[in-house]
Amino acid sequence: MDLMKWLGDTQIGIDGKSLPSDRISTLKTILQNKFGKDAEIGQVNRLKSRKNIVLHIKLSSREHESIDVVAKMFVAGLYDTELSILKSSWKNSLAVPEVIDARDGVILMSFIPGETLVDSINTTFDPHLIDLLARWYYDYHSVHRKIKGDPRLRNFIYYENTLYGVDFEESCPGHWMLDIAGISASLLDTNPIFDSKKRKLSWHLLDSYLSLLGQERDTKIETEFTIAIADMLKQTSIWRKNSRILEISEEIRAKGLPED
Repeated sequence: MDLMKWLGDTQIGIDGKSLPSDRISTLKTILQNKFGKDAEIGQVNRLKSRKNIVLHIKLSSREHESIDVVAKMFVAGLYDTELSILKSSWKNSLAVPEVIDARDGVILMSFIPGETLVDSINTTFDPHLIDLLARWYYDYHSVHRKIKGDPRLRNFIYYENTLYGVDFEESCPGHWMLDIAGISASLLDTNPIFDSKKRKLSWHLLDSYLSLLGQERDTKIETEFTIAIADMLKQTSIWRKNSRILEISEEIRAKGLPED
């Protein structure tokens, strides 16, 4: 199994940091232990990740005709946090990938087919997807008593009416509003940016989550929600160097988030 043939320049993280050399040999060992020394790789695609190298690998062996897995090799980030959250989430029946094996900075997990939530929402604007998102976050917060962190719509996959969460290394203690407002900011900063339908969906997400808490929206919650969205959009505008997103952040901070 020649992983180097497939990796090429994927040994460099998106932020420019190099992958520790032992990660590749660890991944090879995991794949051979799980699927046999005769396992052959048919295709490798790199998935989007800011810090680490995440690969969708298709392979086969004498015992397994077709295998789809995802390997996350940590360049930087909290490997132990990610692994712990994945395992405890799976144990508590949360919709996440199943860990197949993990060791020494490499996690091999099941591949979830389907469409990223950002693509699903930006083409359908379906409130049902928002309800699924609110329920996923509510269940996650209830189980872990932590926020997920890294609130980007691309970190969710929609498949057969189920929403799966991925990428948990930034999970940490925090108020649920940071996740709900953060994911709303992600909704607003993807094309079509700040669309009126997406503003409605943002409020729908807040209301849907509050209903699961047994609460109703009030002025205090609305203010916290809009300020948190503005803060997240400002952060996004800085790393994207996007003046339009910064303008939206300032507009929301000054005037709130329109509902129509």
